[in-house]
Amino acid sequence: MDDRTVDKIFSGSLETLPPVSSKVCRIFTSSTFTDMLMERNTLMAEVYPRLKEFCREKHGLEFQVVDMRWGVRDEATDDHMTTELCMREIDNCQRLSMGPNFVFFGGQKYGYRPIPTVILGSELLMLRDALITMGVDTILIDTWYKRDSNAVPFVYILQPISSILVNFNNKRVPKLQAQDQATWWDTLAKMQKLLRKAAQACYNTHKMDKEAMHNYFMSVTEREVIKGVLSVKNTKNHVLALVRYINNINLQNLRRAANFIDIVNRQIDGEAMKLLSDLRDVRLPGRIEATNYDRLAKETHGEYLQQFCTDFYKGMTKLIDRAMRKEDSSAQGQIITEILQHLHACKNSVTVFYGREEEVKKVEDYIKGPSVNPLLLHGAGGCGKTSLLAKCASNCIEWLSHAKPILVIRFVGTSPESTALTPLLTSICHQISYNYMLPFEDIPDDLVPLTAHLKELLNCATDQMVS
Repeated sequence: MDDRTVDKIFSGSLETLPPVSSKVCRIFTSSTFTDMLMERNTLMAEVYPRLKEFCREKHGLEFQVVDMRWGVRDEATDDHMTTELCMREIDNCQRLSMGPNFVFFGGQKYGYRPIPTVILGSELLMLRDALITMGVDTILIDTWYKRDSNAVPFVYILQPISSILVNFNNKRVPKLQAQDQATWWDTLAKMQKLLRKAAQACYNTHKMDKEAMHNYFMSVTEREVIKGVLSVKNTKNHVLALVRYINNINLQNLRRAANFIDIVNRQIDGEAMKLLSDLRDVRLPGRIEATNYDRLAKETHGEYLQQFCTDFYKGMTKLIDRAMRKEDSSAQGQIITEILQHLHACKNSVTVFYGREEEVKKVEDYIKGPSVNPLLLHGAGGCGKTSLLAKCASNCIEWLSHAKPILVIRFVGTSPESTALTPLLTSICHQISYNYMLPFEDIPDDLVPLTAHLKELLNCATDQMVS
């Protein structure tokens, strides 16, 4: 960060703010559900607590895990929002996390392959025509996909399950719920076949490219990997993959085997295996640094699980340490981070600010006026005090255009340094001292002399340089 940017931050400028350093390490864990159940449970019980402690004690970070294989509500399934929720959470992890943000646990199961929730209108009509040409009934497609003409271009939207199977979420009558749920999964399987058959036909006749066709064959896990790995520029510092191979899956017990490998019609799903192999063994290693891609193949389950946990912990701590080495951990760097958090909070609070002209004018008159008494805004919770103050703070540069105002903005309780009085006043003293080129060493540690020192600093303000 150059000196000019640092000066602007300390002056409280809200223009072109650099991003604030995150205090969170937030990872999205991607895997199929049944085959990685033991691994995820073990991480939850044994490794995540250690990583929480590591992040907190060594770097002052909060460690968070997003595991969408747990806790997705029935309503999300009903509205077909599960995949969309996963994509949003990956976005959140990429935006918020310091260091690693995506971890892939891979086995020999490609996983659940939903049908698209939204299909471009022209594309669905093309698929429908392909089915009709092949003499296939389209009543299922017509029943479950409805046209949305409000979208431009128009689209077809997969209807909520309970809008047609009304007892799908009816937990009060379990028998009816079970019947509708069974009907839905049977219907879904039929629609999967129809859409894939139509997409393949359109691809064969050059009406659809390979990527568009693949959209109807893709698993949720592959969509996550595309979002979290394959479409990311820098995977070196943010992505970890652990891949497991089981050589002796017992296919005599298909119900048990189906937890670890894709089974369809009591046979291994060859199509799913090809898709998985391409993703896991070709595309993924091609985008991840070799040291972040771990292949595990121990003889016994106990040895494997221990190695899995060890490698995961080492991989995560390596990426976290690497990210933190790039951070400015100096005293001044920490002060800048604190100020930036409040400047961003101020800027975000006024992006959609409207009205309150009378109150804003009163604050403007106070700022421009001769009064040296504090101005107090009070009101019921949620009435908009924070937004009003943020708006007035952002207007101060314009109101005091004749001077060089220093904006000391703090939203109490929104950052680690603003949750207690002593660090709050200390950070304010740091900001004012920097602008008047006063030594930080003069700032007392104890609250009583610190308060007196702040009063002295406030006296530094002049008509030309106001704080």
